[in-house]
Amino acid sequence: MNREFTLIEKLFKKRIKNAPLGVGDDGALIEKNKQTYYVLSQDTMNEGTHFFPNHAPRKLGWKVLATNISDISAMGGTPKYALLSLSIKKINELWLKEFSKGFFSCAKHYGVELIGGDTTKGSTSLSVTIIGEVKKKYVLKRNGAKVDEDIWVTGELGLAALGLSYKLGETSLSGNILAKALSAIEIPKPIKVNMEKFAPLFSSAIDTSDGLVQDLQHILNQSNIGALIYSQNIPTAPWIKKYNAYDFVLYGGEDYQLVLTASQANRKKIIEVAMKNQIKLTRIGVTTKLKKFQLFDKDSKLITTIKKGFTHFG
Repeated sequence: MNREFTLIEKLFKKRIKNAPLGVGDDGALIEKNKQTYYVLSQDTMNEGTHFFPNHAPRKLGWKVLATNISDISAMGGTPKYALLSLSIKKINELWLKEFSKGFFSCAKHYGVELIGGDTTKGSTSLSVTIIGEVKKKYVLKRNGAKVDEDIWVTGELGLAALGLSYKLGETSLSGNILAKALSAIEIPKPIKVNMEKFAPLFSSAIDTSDGLVQDLQHILNQSNIGALIYSQNIPTAPWIKKYNAYDFVLYGGEDYQLVLTASQANRKKIIEVAMKNQIKLTRIGVTTKLKKFQLFDKDSKLITTIKKGFTHFG
C-alpha cells in the first residue's frame, strides 16, 4: 500500500456510528430510507497536478464532474446531485462561461443537478461533492468479491495515460490514436447505464482512477483474495498492443472506467446486458483463493515485478 493510502488508513479512517459506510471505498453511504442509501463522494483537481494551465475550460468543466460520476457508478449507484467549489486566481468571465458549459453538458448527459458550492480566490483548484442513490440490495463494495469469480472491465484502458504521456512530450502520436488519447485524458466518459439492472449482476467494483493494478488490488485486499490477470485480454488501443506499451494500461490511471467482479454463473446475463446497453465489457481474469496478484504479459509469461499505480506522494 502506498504512503497516501497508508496515511488515510492511519489518520482518517475512524470508527463511525451513524453511517453504514465511511472512508475506504469509492463512496460513503448514508441511509435515505429502508430501501435506499445516499452515496456521497468528493474529488479535487488542482492545476499542475491534475490538469495543465492551458486545459480547455469547457473540457475541464466536463472532466471535473465526470471523474466524480464514476465513483457513484462504482458503488452501484446513480448520480443525482453535485456541489461545486472553485478556487480561481482571478475572475475571467469567458473562462468561467466555457467551464460552466462543459460542466452542465456533463451534468445533462448523466442526469445530475448542481445544487450548490463555493467560489474563492487562490490557486486554481476544482472540487466536486457528488450525491447519488443506490438500492441497499444492489450496493457494490470493494470487499464483496469471492473466490473463482470473473474479473471484468468496462471501456478501454490506457488511453488517458497515453494522452498524458503525449502532453508531457514523452510519446510521439498522430492521427486517430492522438485524437483518442487526448479525448480520454481531457473528456473522460464513465459508463452510462441503468445501475438497478447492471449492479445486481456483480459482487464488487472500483473505478480505474489510479491504474488497473493498483485499483484492483484494493478489491483483492479488502475481499481477502487473489487474482490471475492476463494482459492480452485487457481492452486497449491497437497502438498500445502494437508497441507493447502495456504500462499505460496497467499503471496509468485516469480512465474512469470500472473494474468489477461477478459470479461465473452471471456471465451470460452480463454479456446480454452489456450488448443491450452498448457497453464495452471485457473479462480479463479470475479471482483466486491464493492471496496473490498474478499478472501475465502478452505472451502469457508471469510478470515477476509489479509496479505501483499513481500516487500523489510517490
